Amino acid sequence: MLLQLPGGPELLIILLVMALLVGVPVVLLGLFLVVRTVGGDENDDIAELKGRIEELEAEVAAGSEAAGNEVSVEDERGDEE
Repeated sequence: MLLQLPGGPELLIILLVMALLVGVPVVLLGLFLVVRTVGGDENDDIAELKGRIEELEAEVAAGSEAAGNEVSVEDERGDEE
């Protein structure tokens, strides 16, 4: 019926182009949002990793201070000899 109207095929092409220009980005945005909400566990994993990094940095800092104290003790012994 639409093809029997004057300008009907042109209207079909315009609707097809509009569907591609508007529909495809909307579908892609929807998929992105769905994947992002389903993959929400990654934030928990990242938070755990950040906490672990802070713990390791504290251990390294404590180890560096201990190593610095050992060197200073050895230097004092060297001065006595």
